[in-house]
Amino acid sequence: MCFMSLVLPKISVIVPVYNVEKYVAKCIDSIINQSYNNVELIIINDGSTDRSRDICDDYSNKDERIILINQEHQGIAATRNTGLDIADGDYIGFVDSDDWVGSDMFYTLYNNAITYDADISMCNFYYVHQDGEYSPYSNPSEGIKVLEGFYKISHNIRLSNNCLWNRIYKSYLFNDIRFPKGKLFEDIFIVHKLVDNANKVVLSADCKYYYLQRENGITLSSFNLSQLDNVEAYIERHNYISAKYPNLEKTCRKFIFSSLLWGVNKAYKSNSINSHKEALIKIIDRVRCYNYLDCGLSAEQKDTLNLLFDNIEKYIIRNEMYYSKSYF
Repeated sequence: MCFMSLVLPKISVIVPVYNVEKYVAKCIDSIINQSYNNVELIIINDGSTDRSRDICDDYSNKDERIILINQEHQGIAATRNTGLDIADGDYIGFVDSDDWVGSDMFYTLYNNAITYDADISMCNFYYVHQDGEYSPYSNPSEGIKVLEGFYKISHNIRLSNNCLWNRIYKSYLFNDIRFPKGKLFEDIFIVHKLVDNANKVVLSADCKYYYLQRENGITLSSFNLSQLDNVEAYIERHNYISAKYPNLEKTCRKFIFSSLLWGVNKAYKSNSINSHKEALIKIIDRVRCYNYLDCGLSAEQKDTLNLLFDNIEKYIIRNEMYYSKSYF
């Protein structure tokens, strides 16, 4: 289907910016040079202290499709909400300011959305590693999938496919949904609701989004307590999904425990576990009411949870013994 000579529905692309002077120009260039001819780029500079604001100012002065908002630092969730509040496109898209997109990504997503009458259109993406190598998220030869009903939510939950940015959404899906202010992993709090409310989800195996792996990104950076927001997010997701889709309850429960183990392990490896011990115990206490024995965790994960639920000191001693042996 050819759309190039038509005035197409507007896609509002929201880009939060905070101290990304090394990356933001490449990100913006990849969006304003799209083959799709009706893109509104909303850049929210969230109080950057480097040259990010100057770079965004230069672009906004040259391209009338760019809306630039400068605000005091509020965090990623509030910044995305700022973009949603002013977006007036028929579709909403997100791009992180250190990533970039293929020149035909939004054309491909819109084409698939129209062809398959889907409220959410997704594509595959590449992890861009620090050595410059790319690796696809999923098999690029899988073609097109169209999911409805239970299957669209099951796909989202089982693959924990919570990223926002490799897709477009019909704008109505955000009418009553916003990101939780002050939270990291803000996508985990809402993506399942967007998928649940959509009529269909279409997935393309073509890789059109480039996801840069940076050392100071959330998943690769050193530990802070906000990184345990994902435990809260998975608890909320569990409660929402299990009430509507009981067959997915165990899978959702598994992610609660997996996120807790990820966070505690990160705290230990960054030598932060003792300084955050009281806060970690509160989170552990919140999770201990859920049954971890029948949701598909490995024996090692269950053993670790046993230690944490008994006494966090036992977890610390176990790890110190394990890592000390690795040196001999």
